[in-house]
Amino acid sequence: MHRRRQFLVAVGSAVATGGVVGLSASSSVASSTNADFRIVAPQLITLTPTNDPPIHVRTNDDGYVTAITPGGGERGVNGHAITRFEDIVDITNATTADLTGIYFEFEATSDTLDDGTLADIEAALVVTAGSEPLATTGESGDDLLAASDDPTVADGVLGPGESVPFGVQVNLIPETAPGTISSLPSGEYDVRLRVITERDG
Repeated sequence: MHRRRQFLVAVGSAVATGGVVGLSASSSVASSTNADFRIVAPQLITLTPTNDPPIHVRTNDDGYVTAITPGGGERGVNGHAITRFEDIVDITNATTADLTGIYFEFEATSDTLDDGTLADIEAALVVTAGSEPLATTGESGDDLLAASDDPTVADGVLGPGESVPFGVQVNLIPETAPGTISSLPSGEYDVRLRVITERDG
């Protein structure tokens, strides 16, 4: 029997207004000039930088990733471009059971932006396995463990204590699906990356 667990990893642009506040909440503000992808690490997996020293991520004192910072956190991402940050975060199985699937889904929310703009933001963001963008549509999307060419998950399973890397791609070329916008909109919004894990037992 497969069990599915969902975790929220908060993602936003610009400077976050608060720290890590739990598994399902964080606070961030977004603008088109700065990009700062906020991470809230779940309990059954850990998120650590793939590179030492960390590149395009910020970590806490324990070495866990707290934010993905494309462009160094000040310049942000390029408009009218596809910007890919490959293999910058390792997901480690912190349980005693095998993980048999890892899926992702972005969700943008705002009190000020309309639903169409939020859908555009979501369409611009995808998770990557190496250089390959994944369909980031939750359980109906691509499984990181099946898509990754990392030898650790050659069998499609992430065992206890094992890690697999992932990255993020921002598509700001509206003519190239799934992107629909040429720059991230200004205004306040939160984007959360939902991480769905599947395991046996």
